Amino acid sequence: MILESQMGILRIFGFMVVVISTIAGLDYYQQGKKHEGTLSVSGYVESIKHRFAQQQEEREVKAFERNRKKRWKAGAKSYLPAASAGWAQFELTQMDSAPVDTVLSNYAPIPLISSVSGTAELMRLVKGGKKGIARKLSETGLVYAKGDKVVWFDISLKPKSASNSLAGMALSRQQKFMSHTAIKQGFAVIDGVAFMEITQDLTNPTEAVDYRRIIGRIGIDEEVVIRMGTNADDATILELLEAVDYASLNTLLTYPSLVVGQGVSVQQDRQPEVAEKMDQLYKEMQLVQEKTTDEKLKNLDVTAMMVNSLTASDFNSDGIMDITGGEVFENQDILQIGYGRAQKLLLDSDQRQAALAEEDQAKGSGFFNRLKNKLPAFAAPKYKDTAVKPAPKKTSQPVRVHKGGLGTSCAQVGSIKRCSASGQ
Repeated sequence: MILESQMGILRIFGFMVVVISTIAGLDYYQQGKKHEGTLSVSGYVESIKHRFAQQQEEREVKAFERNRKKRWKAGAKSYLPAASAGWAQFELTQMDSAPVDTVLSNYAPIPLISSVSGTAELMRLVKGGKKGIARKLSETGLVYAKGDKVVWFDISLKPKSASNSLAGMALSRQQKFMSHTAIKQGFAVIDGVAFMEITQDLTNPTEAVDYRRIIGRIGIDEEVVIRMGTNADDATILELLEAVDYASLNTLLTYPSLVVGQGVSVQQDRQPEVAEKMDQLYKEMQLVQEKTTDEKLKNLDVTAMMVNSLTASDFNSDGIMDITGGEVFENQDILQIGYGRAQKLLLDSDQRQAALAEEDQAKGSGFFNRLKNKLPAFAAPKYKDTAVKPAPKKTSQPVRVHKGGLGTSCAQVGSIKRCSASGQ
């Protein structure tokens, strides 16, 4: 009985050896054909290692993408900063609190248009009134308060536009229209993200804005949208904006920005100007997208349009057919990749120009200093030795420097105290 069992095991083992040998031989033959018959045994072993490493890399990429989609679905509210010392934090559903009431009554925050999934949710928001809006806003934002300063801080995720459905194109057009009704000026560039301050809303040109609105974006089409409404000063706004982990937010995008979270530093006095350049680049890329939409509307395929209308379940659904029947080519991935590269070129160019300007300024000041030393009119006056007063003795009192996150930094030497305001 034992002998029969051993023989059975040997037959199975032999069969497995034959199968493995056959598979290996067939694989070697196929790999040899790819190398035009020049593949050696050692080369074949290396090809196995290479293919295994490639498969492992593909598995890791797929796992990362699954994780990215999971994090995108969870939203970006968790990336909002925790309330630091002196600050109180509120959910927008805490409508009985004074700071939340101030935000809802005075700042008039609204959910991002693309965050409304479809007609059913839109109807619920309309019926819910102020409470319904507050519940929706609480999914993406928080309220912070410190003394009389009140801040609404929101980070929303805008999905890629549904370019193959009429509802998707209409939604995209509406978002672009709303963004063009705002007059903005550069505010800051933080870790590669350009922030603009909205100074006027053209939809209400006669109504004065008695609070400040800040907006920043990561990516284009598929975007992380950062919004703030507040009555606070620059230093307070920067304190909150600088507390956000932009590198992690950037990884939520299918095509992360090449400049966000990369330690890009822009001189403080140049940040408003650079932010405006980055905003102008965003607008120009939007125009490229709009031209493609115009062409698609001119070349609508009725059959594809009807099929997509039936298969698109909500505002952000894209349908299953090319709405133009193949007449108009569009690749949204190229738009996003191209925008990222253009951003990097813009910031690299700006940094080079700033460096050259500093170098020219340094050279220029050195030239004029040398010139002044040679001209009699600028020569330092000569005094008799008896008229020269001795220099005051240096104090041995140590220098005291106060360093804080925001506010003022002061240094004192003897009886002289100098302070400079930070964050301005």
